[in-house]
Amino acid sequence: MKESIIYIIAQIIGFIAFIISLYAYHKKDKKSILDCMIVSNILNIIHYIMLNATSGFITKALAIIRDTFVLKKSKHKRLSSVYFLYIFVFIYLSLMYATYDGIVSIFPFIASIYYLIGIWEAGELRVKKVAMYSFIPWLIYNICVLSISGIISNIISILSTFIAIKSDKKENNFDIKL
Repeated sequence: MKESIIYIIAQIIGFIAFIISLYAYHKKDKKSILDCMIVSNILNIIHYIMLNATSGFITKALAIIRDTFVLKKSKHKRLSSVYFLYIFVFIYLSLMYATYDGIVSIFPFIASIYYLIGIWEAGELRVKKVAMYSFIPWLIYNICVLSISGIISNIISILSTFIAIKSDKKENNFDIKL
C-alpha cells in the first residue's frame, strides 16, 4: 500500500514538472526556457528518486548544474570555452559508466549529452529543436521505469515543441529542417 501511494505521488510530481517544462518551450528567449527547466528538473529529481530510477534523477540533477552554467556562460565570456563543454560531457559519460544498470540506464545520459551539445552555443529555435529530439530517449527510459507522467509528458512535449517550432517558423518566416 505504501509503495502505491509513493508511486501515485511520484506521478503527480512528474506531471507538475511536465507542465512547467511544457510552458518552458513556449518561451521566446533562452534564459526563460532554461529557468523553467531548472524548476522542472528539481521536481523531476524528486519524481525519479521516488521511482527508484537512478539514471533519471542523476541526469536531472546534473541538468540543473548544466542549465545554470549555460545561463552564466552567456554573461561571462571566459566560461564559453569549449573545454567546459568537454568537462560536462566527460562528467555525463563518467556517471553513465558508474551507474550502468543495463542498456535502459544509458538513455537519460544519451538524451542529456545530445541536449547539452545542442544548446551550448544555440539560439532559442535550436534549443527547442534539440529538446524535441532529446525527448525520444527519455520516452524509452520512462516506458522502462514505468513513469506514466514521463511517458505522457514526453509524447505531449514532442508534439508541443514541434508546434512551437512551427509557430516560430511562421512568425519569423524562415525555413526549419527537422
